Amino acid sequence: MKTLLTICALSFASVASAADKCPISGKPADSSITSTGKDGKTVAFCCEKCKANFDSKNK
Repeated sequence: MKTLLTICALSFASVASAADKCPISGKPADSSITSTGKDGKTVAFCCEKCKANFDSKNK
């Protein structure tokens, strides 16, 4: 269980550090609001509206 929690914590940390700004608005990104781009990379957004905007353009 401890190993699983460590893995989860590291994966969240990597998402936050990989994208510290929302690609739509340029505001600070929230690591709990993410989507996967066409290239398979995880992208973080500042809000659900920006995530929806990104998802509609990247289908």
